[in-house]
Amino acid sequence: MSRAPRALDVFGCDLDGVNLIEASAGTGKTWNICGLYLRLLLERALEAQQILVVTFTNAATAELRERIRARIAEALDFLRGRAGSGDPFVPRLVEALEATGACTRGEMEKRLEAALGTFDEAAIYTIHAFCQRALADTPLAAGLPYGLELIEDDADLRHEAVADFWRREVAGTQGDGDLAAWLGEAKDSPETWAKVLKRVQAKPLSRVIWPDDLDLPPEPLRPELDAAFATAREIWQRDRSEAMATLVAGLSSLKGNSYDESRVARSAAAWDAWLAGGNPLLSGIDRKGKTELLTAGNLDDKKKSKMTPPHHAFFDAAQRLVALRRSMLEQLARQRLRLLRDMAQQAGGELRRKKRDRRVVAFDDILYNAWDALRNGARPWLAGALRKRYPAALIDEFQDTDPLQCAIFLAIYDSPGETGARGPLFLVGDPKQAIYSFRNADLHTYLQAKARAQDQHTLAANQRSVDGLIRACNALFGANPGGFILQGVAYHAVTLGEKPRLAFADESERRNLDAPLRLWRLPQAGGDYIPRERAQELAVQATAGEISRLLNEGAAGRIRIGGEALSAKDIAVLVRSHRQGSWVKQALALLGIGSVELSQQSVFASHEAGDLGQVLAAILEPAREARLLAALATELMGAAAGEIEAIARDDAALAAWTARFDELRKVWLARGFGFMLRRWMDEAGVSRRLLAHADGERRLTNLLHLGELLHRACIAHPAPDALARWLATQRAEAAAGEEAQVRLESDRNLVQVVTIHKAKGLEYGIVFCPFLWDGYRSSRGEPDVVEYHDEDGNGVIDFCPDAKDDKEIKQRRREEQAAEDVRLAYVALTRAVHRCYLVAGCYLYAHGNGDPTPKQSTKSLLNWLAAGGGLSYADWQKQEMAAQDIEQAWQRIADAAKPHIRLADLPLERGAALALPGASPESLAARPAPKHIDPGWRIGSFTALAHGAEQESAASDHDARAAIPAASAPAEELPAHDILRFPRGPSAGDCVHAAFEHADFTDSATWDDAIGRALAQHPQRGGSALHAQMLRAMMQDVLGAELPDGIVLGTLPRNRRLNELGFHLPAAGLDPQRLNAWLRAHGYPVRRLAFETLQGYLKGYIDFVFEHAGRWYVLDWKSNHLGWAREDYASERVTAAMTEHDYHLQSLLYSVALHRYLGRRLPGYDCDRHFGGAAYLFVRGVRPDWRDGEGNALGVWFHRPTMDALAALDRLIGGREALAA
Repeated sequence: MSRAPRALDVFGCDLDGVNLIEASAGTGKTWNICGLYLRLLLERALEAQQILVVTFTNAATAELRERIRARIAEALDFLRGRAGSGDPFVPRLVEALEATGACTRGEMEKRLEAALGTFDEAAIYTIHAFCQRALADTPLAAGLPYGLELIEDDADLRHEAVADFWRREVAGTQGDGDLAAWLGEAKDSPETWAKVLKRVQAKPLSRVIWPDDLDLPPEPLRPELDAAFATAREIWQRDRSEAMATLVAGLSSLKGNSYDESRVARSAAAWDAWLAGGNPLLSGIDRKGKTELLTAGNLDDKKKSKMTPPHHAFFDAAQRLVALRRSMLEQLARQRLRLLRDMAQQAGGELRRKKRDRRVVAFDDILYNAWDALRNGARPWLAGALRKRYPAALIDEFQDTDPLQCAIFLAIYDSPGETGARGPLFLVGDPKQAIYSFRNADLHTYLQAKARAQDQHTLAANQRSVDGLIRACNALFGANPGGFILQGVAYHAVTLGEKPRLAFADESERRNLDAPLRLWRLPQAGGDYIPRERAQELAVQATAGEISRLLNEGAAGRIRIGGEALSAKDIAVLVRSHRQGSWVKQALALLGIGSVELSQQSVFASHEAGDLGQVLAAILEPAREARLLAALATELMGAAAGEIEAIARDDAALAAWTARFDELRKVWLARGFGFMLRRWMDEAGVSRRLLAHADGERRLTNLLHLGELLHRACIAHPAPDALARWLATQRAEAAAGEEAQVRLESDRNLVQVVTIHKAKGLEYGIVFCPFLWDGYRSSRGEPDVVEYHDEDGNGVIDFCPDAKDDKEIKQRRREEQAAEDVRLAYVALTRAVHRCYLVAGCYLYAHGNGDPTPKQSTKSLLNWLAAGGGLSYADWQKQEMAAQDIEQAWQRIADAAKPHIRLADLPLERGAALALPGASPESLAARPAPKHIDPGWRIGSFTALAHGAEQESAASDHDARAAIPAASAPAEELPAHDILRFPRGPSAGDCVHAAFEHADFTDSATWDDAIGRALAQHPQRGGSALHAQMLRAMMQDVLGAELPDGIVLGTLPRNRRLNELGFHLPAAGLDPQRLNAWLRAHGYPVRRLAFETLQGYLKGYIDFVFEHAGRWYVLDWKSNHLGWAREDYASERVTAAMTEHDYHLQSLLYSVALHRYLGRRLPGYDCDRHFGGAAYLFVRGVRPDWRDGEGNALGVWFHRPTMDALAALDRLIGGREALAA
């Protein structure tokens, strides 16, 4: 049983047993580790190779190694009579050892000299390095083969193992289609399941829970479900009106918060969509419980007291159908989980076998293999052998350990050794700084080890911050004794340590205002709080403004640290995310202040990683035009849209670029990736191009970092295509190991913008915390696989479907997340040496469509620290606390800690720009802008001509600029699947075009697939099931309608049609005046055009070209919504839409393009005989039975220009003679 915690006496504490040293921020963990190390060297006469020191990163290991070596050298200098550093540690240690008679000065000198001479062999490792060394020395003990190769990433092997299972158990069996569809609905694949396997294997000591009923044989529910579906559909089609009338008439007997006419109408629409199809398992149909409203059971549950609910045969049929559907879906979910469980078991074992056979081991395997060799006493001598080799151990940052790592150390040291004593094992950490759960660090492991430790010590003297800041933090974190939420984690007041600080002087303010902790209270506007988004803007603005003031005052000599003027590198702004960091950097840049961002974000998540992937893909396959042009469009290559268009249309230019990229491919194959990368960067001017950006150093650093990582990965992935796949995998997983974290792009004198995770362990003269006030939490809901800790603090990975809805589990997860967020705030507020700025208070936030209130902000964790005293965190969440009470709590803290805390309103005035040394305003002047810029040679399009744009990408025109009119209500009798209900706008137009493009008009069996592809490419809001029905109904109507010239598109085979026919028309000085005059002369109702004279090419894409009865036609699909009734698609309305959007001009340009195309491709081309005309189909109104009084199809505009008109327009555009008629 542990003794009560007491302050650590590094000179006299017992060196036996398992000891836990609980630190606080800035209390000198490393200083004390060095002291314990020297005592073990001197008192226990251990060698440097025998004292195991473990920390968690390579950088921390290097620092610890240097600090211990320096301490040994300092002690040796002292014993030899040389001048010391002024630190009293060494004299006190020597004095203590002499007093106890542990060893003489001569023995001390001899042992320190030996340690320094062999220090290169000192056992100071990361946890992985220690386990790797232990296993390498004793592979037979772990049952491992000799000569294992360490691989940094085992993703390929894991995917291979999962893919084997998938082929064997999923794709390779004749399973039912329902399960396959369910797996597709869950977006399951070997890739996603490999991530599940990785998640489970990363926590081998966690208890994995699966539902108990996974092995029950499935029931044959599908026949019953199909029968119930058929019955419900039959009744609905026959008695829909009667059933709905019955329900509406009986609304008075139902609870009004569940049933009203609008809800009932939406439910009926959902049933229309469901029963119109043939699939009772149609996805998305039960969203928000709409179909439930018409079931007999729901009607009975929601009836008013002593009332009889409406009754109809359909309600009973609906009840049975919905119940059977739910049972079927639950059964499919169980079958999926059974497969997932079998995968985790079988593929996990297969992965271990593959690694053993190939003699490779990954980083996480090292820990597992070490633990596996030590556990259960299977090899009882192994722990003793390791303990004999490393008789003592010091574990730094122990709060960041995980259960597996802790189990390894306790297996070695938490049992009596040869002397009968446990240890010595020192576990050093600060549970208040445990912020790495995303790396599988587990604070509960620390707390369990704390309970097992024989002795507990504390470090309570802060060696970092000034006295006033220490007192301020004591007041803030002491305001709520339960502020850290979890049992076993508490804040204990710290005192000022002995370490001297640099003097801080601020002569820019009155003495009584110089508080080290500045609380900035979020402002109110008009007596009310401000919205969250505005609070973010003002917090950033105030931060940038104050930094500018500090730096200007520092430059004037009025703010100094250690006698030197305050500089940018003395200031840090701490943020939670890269997004927040970018806000701060932008605000600083506006004031002329340079900054550098440090974060633990993976470089694989950077924009440069995506761009580099595009470039490598083009180098691997330069002949693929799409990949080549995509590479040129990246910011690494820097080609503008106009340049890319020019290259795409110029065969010679395209061939030249293809040859350049192909040459790079050959260099890659012959000389390797690194040589190829450097040649590409030099030839393409990549460095110069990136450095031209405001954040150019960041971009170039990321690219060089990626190049280094890829070069290193070439060892395991030497083939170019394998290396490109490796990069794609790293990007998909945003791999964030220590080597992949983004690097510092500059060591210049810049303000540091740092994520809190990255700032841990660092210190800064002045710190700003502008975002800790934010109480917003994502509402994405619980994940399918739930992780939490049980009552004993052990990890659980729960795959049971009901786990995510369990109230106790949800509360436990909520508390664990909140506790880590509090610890993040603690880390942030303890980085400052001299001064800290903290934004606090309340703000407004609206949930859904509700009115904005301060409720969310009162529940923020910063406000919990200030005002939650006396409450448990669960009670705090339930407590309705007024914003005024929060304000008063902050005021009480500030009053109690005067003069160390100053509470004031957030400054609202904009900051002054940073003064530039040696630059006067008179010396800076902007050049006058030219009155006119000649657009020069360029590529234009219909859109450019119609809208006056200077340059246009000339992508396919799918109604992208068609106005979206205000929606009027559709007629009540309009079917749910009518195309008039289909969404509007550019994406809807793209979707309609894609459906026609993919479909074989003569084979309706292909239509569903075409529609599915279109919806996948251009998803619409509201789900795809109903939209698919809309598009099929539209396709059946449009392809079945008779068009002018007796055309029925449904009879048109694929070999008589062209989709998306692209064209380039040479334009020799096409100007708006001449084009306007021509259009007026020929009677076309096009509004006056005002574009820049076009010298270059006119480019475009014709939606559809087809041949019918020896004539060729232009056809354009238009998804414009002209109204809800058939008369809205009559000839006058269609003509008005054509005029409004300048489609007459578009049809003429397309007709000229087809005219030229036929003249070059069709032998004996005669315009009057072969050119059919242009048809514009407003597809929402094209239906076989929608015709006007003369029998013409509605929704259709048709025009056949004359040969003379086409030839004249051809000459006008191209400045050359038209083709002969």
